[in-house]
Amino acid sequence: MALFIQSANALVSRVSQWVGALPASISINATAYNSGTGVITTASDTTSVVSVGDFIGYSALGPFTLVIGVTSSAITVNDPDLVWSYATYPVAIQKLPTNSVLEIQNCIQMAELRMRVLELPALRTDPYSATNPITLTTDTNGMAPIPADMNWPIFFFQESQGSGYPASSAGYGPWIVYDRVGDREIIRRRMVDQLYVRPFGVPRVIRGSFSEVGPNYVFTPNPGAGVTIKAYYLRTFPFLFSPTGDLAYPIVQSNAVLSTFPEGYFYGSLWAYYDKNKNTAEAQKWITRFEDAYGLIEDQNFKDKWSGGDRHLTSEFQPRDYRYTFK
Repeated sequence: MALFIQSANALVSRVSQWVGALPASISINATAYNSGTGVITTASDTTSVVSVGDFIGYSALGPFTLVIGVTSSAITVNDPDLVWSYATYPVAIQKLPTNSVLEIQNCIQMAELRMRVLELPALRTDPYSATNPITLTTDTNGMAPIPADMNWPIFFFQESQGSGYPASSAGYGPWIVYDRVGDREIIRRRMVDQLYVRPFGVPRVIRGSFSEVGPNYVFTPNPGAGVTIKAYYLRTFPFLFSPTGDLAYPIVQSNAVLSTFPEGYFYGSLWAYYDKNKNTAEAQKWITRFEDAYGLIEDQNFKDKWSGGDRHLTSEFQPRDYRYTFK
């Protein structure tokens, strides 16, 4: 089975190979494996040589799996890749050095801290999802709580009427797109919000504003209570090896970043490892590879934002007399 970086286990295994953390046999055989429970039956007691948090496998060239439980007759592993399902039993159990894998896991989290602000397509929400649309709902003050998984907002828009509009205008404009402003500016605009005329039944798109004030988003014009605002933003992502609450797979083995940007995890982990071990030349080599790899994504991302679609010389909200002239 090829060692592709498709899980946290495979990432640790690959980094271990690269930094020379070689596995060693514990001189105990695995006799059977239950893929449903992740329990490996052992020929003898392994409690003195294997601990929770270790990584075990049966091939020095293959992926190793995280140990999440040890008894006198069995070892429980977190094995989403079904590594042990491919073994021919009985097979000798090998273990990566405990100190090395603990250091590698620490370096993976250092790489994750560096990647918290990445703008990857997989981290974007889907406000148009048919099953789970990402929306905000305003309270009695016309504010909406900032989502707990938000990294930063991209675009909010309103396609429903609030409580301040007559029932007869439901399904009609105006529709509002919200542009982000500073928190001091949004408070100033909020103070004069009641002086604005509120049209209804007009098929228009109005440009509103929003910003963060405390734990909430504040909008102008005030949408009123109980309004659904579609939210397009960049999410945070769960760290690898953090708890999931799922008894079958209690440890996070993958996330949107690992699925779509595995080279970022690999390069970033090696950068943190060599930086921690005071190897400046190797650390610089890997951080350069990380920045080059993400630079391609970032460049395409910016092109999608600012170069896609039809390009107007001026905004559609300006007078049409000046749209195609430089006078």
